[in-house]
Amino acid sequence: MQNQFVIDLMKQMTIEEKIGQLYQTAIMGEFDYGPAFEQNDLTKLIKEGKVGSLVGPYDNHVTLKLQKLAVEKSRLGIPLMFDNDIIHGCRTGFPVNLALAGSFDMDLVEKAARVMAYETSHSGTHVTLSPMLDIVRDPRWGRVVESPGEDPYLASQLAESYVKGWTGNDIKHENHVGVCLKHFVGYGASEAGRDYNHVDISERMLKQVYLKPFEAGVNAGASMVMSAFNVYQDIPVTANKYLLRDVLRGQLGFKGVTISDYTSSEEIINHKIVETDEEVASMCLEAGLDIELISKTYMNELKSLSKKNQHIATLIDEACYRVLDLKYQLGLFEKPYKNIYVDFEKYWLLPEHRKISLDVSRQSIVMLKNLEVLPIDQHKKLCLVGPFAKTNHLVGPWGGKVRNEDCITFEEGMKKVYSKLDVFEGAHIKAINQKDLNDALEAAQDADVIVVAVGEDQWESGEAHSKTDPSIHQAQIKLIKALRKLNKPMVGVIFSGRPLIITDVVDDFDALLYAWFLGTETGDALADVISGITNPSARLAMTFPRSVGQIPIYYNHMKTGRPYDQVNHPNNHYTSRYLDSVNEPLYPFGYGLSYSNYQYNNFSIDVKDHQVLVQVDIDNLSEVDGYEIVQVYIEALSFSVTRPVNELKGFKKVMVPKKTSVHVTMTLKEDDFAYYNKDMISTHENKKYFVKVARNAIDIIYQEIVDLGKKVTL
Repeated sequence: MQNQFVIDLMKQMTIEEKIGQLYQTAIMGEFDYGPAFEQNDLTKLIKEGKVGSLVGPYDNHVTLKLQKLAVEKSRLGIPLMFDNDIIHGCRTGFPVNLALAGSFDMDLVEKAARVMAYETSHSGTHVTLSPMLDIVRDPRWGRVVESPGEDPYLASQLAESYVKGWTGNDIKHENHVGVCLKHFVGYGASEAGRDYNHVDISERMLKQVYLKPFEAGVNAGASMVMSAFNVYQDIPVTANKYLLRDVLRGQLGFKGVTISDYTSSEEIINHKIVETDEEVASMCLEAGLDIELISKTYMNELKSLSKKNQHIATLIDEACYRVLDLKYQLGLFEKPYKNIYVDFEKYWLLPEHRKISLDVSRQSIVMLKNLEVLPIDQHKKLCLVGPFAKTNHLVGPWGGKVRNEDCITFEEGMKKVYSKLDVFEGAHIKAINQKDLNDALEAAQDADVIVVAVGEDQWESGEAHSKTDPSIHQAQIKLIKALRKLNKPMVGVIFSGRPLIITDVVDDFDALLYAWFLGTETGDALADVISGITNPSARLAMTFPRSVGQIPIYYNHMKTGRPYDQVNHPNNHYTSRYLDSVNEPLYPFGYGLSYSNYQYNNFSIDVKDHQVLVQVDIDNLSEVDGYEIVQVYIEALSFSVTRPVNELKGFKKVMVPKKTSVHVTMTLKEDDFAYYNKDMISTHENKKYFVKVARNAIDIIYQEIVDLGKKVTL
């Protein structure tokens, strides 16, 4: 149904004002809102109706002044829309997205998104430029930190939960905001893990893997979609009509607003497919791009183009309509100053927000190894050593307005639990001196347990932070090796925005926690896990490689005609294998340990009405309550095209009290078995599958062969 309010408004608009709605600029850093405020270029453009939206500011003094200009000084009083990059926290910091994905807890994700939405909305922001939904398989790429990981099913569940939490199904509500899904699409497949690099993926891979989370986000109610920097089939996505019109609007049914990434429209000139700004503007608008972010080719070229070509004028109207309709849905025409007040900081860092952040952080810590060292009794004497022992640089990249000074350090958290605690850096992230090392070694000699806090700086991951070798720095390896020589029980805690290659040090630790970047409540969350107040439950949303040579590595890779069988034919050299390494990763997707001991029993896999019912009992044999994450994978057999060796199609996180059993039921629907056949038609074929119950992508506990019409007995 057409929005009559918008239609009537557009009848009053000039072509310049319509094009103005298609321009989004940004305010970065400090902004002069003193006497010179109304004389700068931006304010002039706003008064002329030539700006539709802005990224930033975070300062509502500025936001209010800018909105007043638009509403009270422009000819038609059309309000501005304010967007911001709130990825994993506005002022209350949550774990980075790759860590939060590992919680496998969609209720928790939605709860976190609600908090972020509340703080964001009451900061005067209308749309968050998140969630980031790029499927990632290469830890060299810095932006894996923002991502949902390597699996399209998990990413799709996360997309739905993020959108529900952020929007509350009502973007007009004062406690919620619209969302912009990004980066559409395939950006995470940048060659060699190098940011902004070429992407070469097939149509089948596009639709079966990279599109899936975007489809889920669109269905959940996303308002905007951001085009990616990369190409698809050698056409930049920002100017790719097939993707933006045929796939996004046609196949996925998206009816909202599309926006370029930062200057990605003008960058198509660098791809050498056009030469002029006029060609950029024409190609992007034809492709279906509504808003240019930062670039001004629409502003400078579309008016003259519309005079030459009525079709361009029609496309301008269509794009302008979508932008104005979004502003209408946000309630900006009714309340243009919604949540724009100068005391906005009173809505930040509320006690209940920090409590939720603490819970989320606890459930995002992955225990990779434990030789009965963890948990550590609170009466033990500990020595906390490493470059992350004292630092408050724990936010991670794209932290919104989250401040380092609000983060609880590792030292602060541990001191709340352990009275006998010595703390030394011992080494910096990239450097070490002998005095610091000697001081740490001397203190560690008297400890019952050594806790070593190492990793990469929070700004070593993120956009434009690719690495050829994502390993722990040599200075920290030297520290670890020196501490190991003391022959004390040693716990490693690794901070990072990506899966680091830790093969050189993993054997030096008796226990190992992967902390990622947890945000505001880091220290308390880690202390709770180390002391046993919290039983770790998180899993890995990305595969951990043994070496750089294994990258890219991911669990759901395609089958090969010569698979390596390490068990039955370990010496068969003419198979897909390495001479100098095993094929298996250091840690697989879905991996994570617990203080509890779980046993899986009473398996049942039944087929009815083209659905598969999976049932299993989870017994907790330990004296500790804990969450277990039951995972269900499928492996397709006998199909017209090759399929992955495993595909996650279901998971359930369940609390299993100590010495009790919990019955778990999961249903795989017909759509879970859909795939694109040799004719690129999405279909459900009644053929055979392995259905597998697993602890992770490699540790398969039970499996049966089924087809969608009947059960097949072996």
